[in-house]
Amino acid sequence: MYSFCGLLGDGIKLFDEMPERSSVSWNALITGLIKWGELNLAKFYFDKMPCRNVVSWTGMIDGYTRANRFKEALGLFCRMMIDGLKPSDITILTILPAVYNTGDLIMGQSIHAYGEKTAYNASDIRVAHSLIDAYAKCGCIENAFKVFEDISTERRNLVTWTSIISGFAMHGMAKEALEQFEEMEKEGLKANQITFLSILNACSHGGLVNEGLEFFRKMIIGCQIMPSIKHYGCMIDMLGRVGMLEEAEKIANGIPSEMVNVVVWRILLGACSVHGNVDIGNRVMKRILEIEKGYAGDYVVLYNIFSGVGRFGEAEKVRSLMNARNALKVPGLSW
Repeated sequence: MYSFCGLLGDGIKLFDEMPERSSVSWNALITGLIKWGELNLAKFYFDKMPCRNVVSWTGMIDGYTRANRFKEALGLFCRMMIDGLKPSDITILTILPAVYNTGDLIMGQSIHAYGEKTAYNASDIRVAHSLIDAYAKCGCIENAFKVFEDISTERRNLVTWTSIISGFAMHGMAKEALEQFEEMEKEGLKANQITFLSILNACSHGGLVNEGLEFFRKMIIGCQIMPSIKHYGCMIDMLGRVGMLEEAEKIANGIPSEMVNVVVWRILLGACSVHGNVDIGNRVMKRILEIEKGYAGDYVVLYNIFSGVGRFGEAEKVRSLMNARNALKVPGLSW
């Protein structure tokens, strides 16, 4: 109760005064400390715990993973195995983010094998989904697709299909992503916002502009799903990559005012720089400055656009404007 309310001092005092402590009380204290960000103190009590169970280990591993201390999470997982405790399906779900954030493919394969041996892969669809995600993010899309294929058609749900589509998109395999999207629809499943974001990313990185535009229309008109800022950003990136800057600008101008942010305009400004489009670049810069005036990187990009087409006088005006506004200079950016 104390940890739930954030009264950690009172909770620790009560715990220290307990004549007898069960594994439940130990785990409650450790979980409460982790919840409120006291990871080092949680580890102190974890190390003092006379008899740790799988809940104790899983809680600590989860704490390290959520704190982005992935190597420590993996080290603790290995210690757990050495101590002879068998990870649960929850433990596997907890450790896999540490696996793909460190790119530890060997560890991922070991956990995959353990999941096969214990039948967790077959009994808990969440484990299979996490394995697909982990393999894809570790750069092994072949293994990700094998895990996907091992899932029976009856057990595949929208998350299953979205996971493999996202994996293919991540690896620039647009054709394969589109094929899986079509197969998903044949199975009678309807895409959601996340599925559409994955397929739009695949189209963007694969240069499939017509297909991407069609998916975007399908999402809005066919499925009645309103795009998020990420969908708009993906479309602007896709069109910008192939030089369709007017179309990208039109989409950017159509983003609802309550949703628009500076990032989508910076994506378009970057595309203007790549393709040397001064006119659109200038308009985009004005939109950026309406939102944020103090980031030097924006001025540098516009300066380079002008310089790239030989309009050095206007480039110098951009430099002067940046200096006048004391825009924040970022290390690594130069004129």
